[in-house]
Amino acid sequence: MSPFVSYIINYQLMPNTNSANKVTHAVVRMYCMGTGDCFIIKFFAGDNVRFKMMIDCGVWTGGKDRLTPFMEDLKEYVEGEVDLLVITHEHLDHVSVFETCSDVFTNNFTVKKIWMSWSENDSLSKIKRWKTEYGEKKRALALASERLEEALMRPEEREAFINGADGLAIMGARKHFAAALSNFSMLHMQGVAGQYKGMLEGMRIVKKEIANDNIEYMYPGNIIEDLPGLEGVRFYVLGPPEKWDDVETEGGGEGESYTHNKILKGEEAFAVAITGTNAAGGTDGILPFEAFYESASDNNNVRKSYDDPDCAWRTIENEWLFSAGNLALRIGTLTNNLSLVIAIEFEENRRVMLFPGDAEYGSWRTWHNISWEGIEKPEDGVHFTQDLLRRTVFYKIAHHMSHNGTAERLGLNMMEHKDLAAMGSLDYKVIPPAWKGTMPNREMLQELLRKTKGRLMIMNEKGIFYDFHDQEPIAGKIKQARSKMNVGEKAAFEDDFKKDETNGYYIDYKVKA
Repeated sequence: MSPFVSYIINYQLMPNTNSANKVTHAVVRMYCMGTGDCFIIKFFAGDNVRFKMMIDCGVWTGGKDRLTPFMEDLKEYVEGEVDLLVITHEHLDHVSVFETCSDVFTNNFTVKKIWMSWSENDSLSKIKRWKTEYGEKKRALALASERLEEALMRPEEREAFINGADGLAIMGARKHFAAALSNFSMLHMQGVAGQYKGMLEGMRIVKKEIANDNIEYMYPGNIIEDLPGLEGVRFYVLGPPEKWDDVETEGGGEGESYTHNKILKGEEAFAVAITGTNAAGGTDGILPFEAFYESASDNNNVRKSYDDPDCAWRTIENEWLFSAGNLALRIGTLTNNLSLVIAIEFEENRRVMLFPGDAEYGSWRTWHNISWEGIEKPEDGVHFTQDLLRRTVFYKIAHHMSHNGTAERLGLNMMEHKDLAAMGSLDYKVIPPAWKGTMPNREMLQELLRKTKGRLMIMNEKGIFYDFHDQEPIAGKIKQARSKMNVGEKAAFEDDFKKDETNGYYIDYKVKA
């Protein structure tokens, strides 16, 4: 007997196989409101629902009229009650619907238990300090976005480029950047510029009105079992990491992340500059040049030349605002890597469902260094986290299938199960235009399609292409991959996979236990 097989057999948390209430399968439902996460997981023992779990409820954009039918369907589906609500992280596309459709969740809707990551525990002094500093960066991003949009509206800005070579193209690129920056700002602050008002309203509603501050905060290495109604199911918490260096890491090197691995610098200085003060409350140290470059006197001739309308193309009044992209991406990475990451294991067949929120590489790599309580590594050195990934049969694709949401060597490469299925919360109808450049990452998309044999379920396939030249729609490639399943695989998938053909509200997938 191999050491690995021996490890599995002698694993000290072996299941109890004598209970008639043991969970036999789960149904994962993804609500298709647009790019954003809203999942319901129902756990069954035979035909009986034993436990109802909800993970996030957000979308990039959408008003109450459009979103209410989705939430009414959700409320009916869970019969106005969930046993566990998990909030992965505070981004608009994960918590916004708690605000937009707050009446659905605050009237005749029961949430028995709420889990969040340790980084949402506002009672800890270090979290309070960090959120204050982080809030200043959010405020800086909102201010930069507001100033840039105002600047691009001015006639003189247009005149500075319109008559030059490729002037229209340059202005178009600048406006595209400004729109992308505004999108990033909205993701964190819902467009509130000028001052930081605390958490997103959707998150506030969850914490204060739904949970009444009765929240359990999770740390990597936590193992949760014996939840009422969930006999035969165990939860493993993999993220977020507890070290700040890991939280700040967006991507790895070649073979670790799927492209776009850039080290971004300067966001601290930019945040200080845009708000106009440094930590001490002054402006020392935030000017772009050393003091000896400054003019000793007010040179009116220089100023007059600089302000000459005919020389507008030479001015740099607003150029520095275009460096706000570094700040925007850094803020996004920080929040994504603070996602609560959960692996759900069925004890009977040891299959695993992985829900990583929007975790990026900085989080993924730390999962392999967790010291799991009560679990020792097998003799052959196989790490338990690697074992969890090997046994993963359902993967909620992190960060809407983006380039930095799934680790390569320490993530997808380890998902080797023959029954692997994956679900991606991506919809080009409801998404910031700038996100289409990285969502989905084509290299990862192709690998997922190969590994899942077509068990790849995307919220909305329209407009998404398989190749880098936008010639092959993904829908055709998925259909082609499914046609290669053997008879048993095809029958099983057709039994497990269901779409709401009437309204298009959701996609269901059954995971057998």
